[in-house]
Amino acid sequence: MTEAVNPLATALGTYYPKHYVVAVVDDPAGASRALAALREAGFTDAAAEICPGVEFLKNYREFVEGRGLLQRLEGLFPSEERAAVAEYLEEAERGASFVTVHAPERGERDRARDLLKTNGGHAMRYYGDNTITDLG
Repeated sequence: MTEAVNPLATALGTYYPKHYVVAVVDDPAGASRALAALREAGFTDAAAEICPGVEFLKNYREFVEGRGLLQRLEGLFPSEERAAVAEYLEEAERGASFVTVHAPERGERDRARDLLKTNGGHAMRYYGDNTITDLG
């Protein structure tokens, strides 16, 4: 996985992963099973991916170290995205992985949510045009 491909590799805290469902899965094997279920249901390799927690932590730390003064000041104000990042950092520290699914259509989002939930996904969010929706 490269940073250009996986939205979580550069997204949370760096840019908004528009039209993605992001789910936490407690362990790498569970994330692999969830990804296999998504692929079996028709989500392509480009649409559904895994971001291991250690990769998320590494990329987030690199982002934090590279922030300029304005970005550090913006980081002082609460936001939905910052709350999600804080939760995801805690999950990654516990060894969780993240499964991301590009789902620009409502039906795709609902299908991805249901498949992920059935396969151990939790702390799910959908990053829409202007809002972050908690999917459970």
